[in-house]
Amino acid sequence: GSAQASGTPPAIQDWRQANDTVGQFPRGHADVVRWEAAQPSAEKAPMPSNGSGQPVWSLPTAAQAVRSAWQAHPELGRPLAHLGAASAGLMAEGDMETLDPGLQRRVHHADDVLAIAVQARKAWIDAVAARQKQTALFDALTAAEAAAELGQRMVSVGHWNRLQQSKWALALSAARMAVQQAQLEARQAERSLLTTLRVSAMEGRVDLPNRLPDVAPQPMSREEFAQRLASIAQQLPVTERQWVGVRGEMAFDVHRASHAIHAALRDDVLKQRERVSEETLLRYNGMLESVWGLLADVEVRMQAVVATIAAQRDALWAEADLEWVLQGGQPQAFVAVGGARMASPNATSAH
Repeated sequence: GSAQASGTPPAIQDWRQANDTVGQFPRGHADVVRWEAAQPSAEKAPMPSNGSGQPVWSLPTAAQAVRSAWQAHPELGRPLAHLGAASAGLMAEGDMETLDPGLQRRVHHADDVLAIAVQARKAWIDAVAARQKQTALFDALTAAEAAAELGQRMVSVGHWNRLQQSKWALALSAARMAVQQAQLEARQAERSLLTTLRVSAMEGRVDLPNRLPDVAPQPMSREEFAQRLASIAQQLPVTERQWVGVRGEMAFDVHRASHAIHAALRDDVLKQRERVSEETLLRYNGMLESVWGLLADVEVRMQAVVATIAAQRDALWAEADLEWVLQGGQPQAFVAVGGARMASPNATSAH
């Protein structure tokens, strides 16, 4: 199966030629697909690039993104110096459990340092998640292209009619649109990340890891939350204590829910999908499942992968927001189920 540069398989001239092509394989179309997969392919386009010759911002971790964002704000040099290397390091790493909640009252503009740290962390999480989603959907597109090509071949040899082929042609169109949307989301997320670094999207590109960091094994306990909320409340004027309590409860609820949703997808749905995929592949190898069932399973599994990536992103966002609130921060919105944002009560504009 050679292919044209456009990615469209060459037309088979007549039924006899097509039948001879498929007839070379004793198991018919199943062996055709396997043979095609083993051949060098010119159809697979490389993943989109942000171009060359531009400065590359290497951001392998969220902490590096935070430090780069701080460097882009020279006015933060003084408060960072007053905070000290240890406290600044905890902020950069997002590990604020042992951070003194009274710092923002003793160090002028410490709240600005923390706000930019959280903004950069969440922008980095979004950018990595968008790229990870794009890769997963590109894999699904590859499977859809294989199905569409095989469908066209089956029509050519008379094993299928045009109506049957249309199903896979529609699936291919949907997969292509999903990849295009994911590419746009990845570009927008990268621009947002560059904005936190005060870099124009035309002046640089970002080197990011292939996947998000793991979510903490267990969510914050109610006891730890109550203790830390009380600690920050003691540092605030009486008029602000009620609002930090309301924001804290909302942030804690979102944190617990997003953690539970991600754990369910990761440990239940995705693992079950992997078991189904393994069984489907075994049945296919034993000629008990058609190639169509195998390709359809790939599509469903990719949907589970994409949902898990989104849930992991949301859990990491929620964790960052909760830590921010427990330092007296005021997020403008919290993560909601499905990736939307819920307005934060009495939140002020982000820095």
